[in-house]
Amino acid sequence: MDNRLVVGVSGRPAARAALQWAFNYARPRRLEIELVHVVDATFGTTPAGFLHAAREQAELLLAREAEEARSVAPDLTFRTTVLEGSPTGALTDWAVGAQLLVVGSHALGRFRDYVFSTQAAQIAAYAGGSVVVVPEREEQRGTGVVVGVDGSEASLAAVTFAADQADRLGERLTALYCWSAPVPWTEDRAMIDWPMVPDEADRLVLAEAVAGLAERYPDLKLDLRLDLGLPVDALVSAATGARLLVVGSHGRHGFARFWLGSVSHVLVLTMPCPVAVIRVAVTETGPVSEPV
Repeated sequence: MDNRLVVGVSGRPAARAALQWAFNYARPRRLEIELVHVVDATFGTTPAGFLHAAREQAELLLAREAEEARSVAPDLTFRTTVLEGSPTGALTDWAVGAQLLVVGSHALGRFRDYVFSTQAAQIAAYAGGSVVVVPEREEQRGTGVVVGVDGSEASLAAVTFAADQADRLGERLTALYCWSAPVPWTEDRAMIDWPMVPDEADRLVLAEAVAGLAERYPDLKLDLRLDLGLPVDALVSAATGARLLVVGSHGRHGFARFWLGSVSHVLVLTMPCPVAVIRVAVTETGPVSEPV
């Protein structure tokens, strides 16, 4: 993994919030910030000279953004890159190997349980590495860091990332495991006395996810929560007004990455606060969490 933190720059207000978030993340880690703009070259037919003119405009945009960024954060190193191609594919391909990819977005929300995709959600779904999506409305800083736990390798990587962030920011960390009772399929099954409280196995998943955090971060304030309900609803409720929500995402390929039922995808659309989608890099020797 290289020393870059890649920030997608579109020229829209949402990108400014993402850049500010990147400043705060990169500074203690001494990361280089790379501002990247993608000239959309996916149109079937473009007028002569369009790409050349669009690229010149993009280079001017990035030059202005970099100049302003250096004035705000003179202690950081910036560079700029203009790409051509798909705004989603080119950006995520370029960010491979970076510590993080950071993009801005606006919350779309859900309407009658139907979820509609946005570019930021597509980027978070398609990226091979970890992505942070920062909402445009992030004018006021929230409090607390929330992380979703499900016992998977991806969620353990998310806990590591969330704990590091919470400790550096001096924020309380809330680790949330969502438990739900089986849904009866028939009226007969509805008469079965399903347990309505989590059992010891559920509690063990949560305890194992945070094992060792007290020793590694002795000053970290930690809350453990077992919630009854759907993971998306519980996480949105817990993270509304938070400084950061962190979730793990299992690696997917091709169109499966755009599956709208995934928890991380829906969270990026609803945006209760900045959302970090942490992926586990799979190697020949096994999974490796990233970034650290």
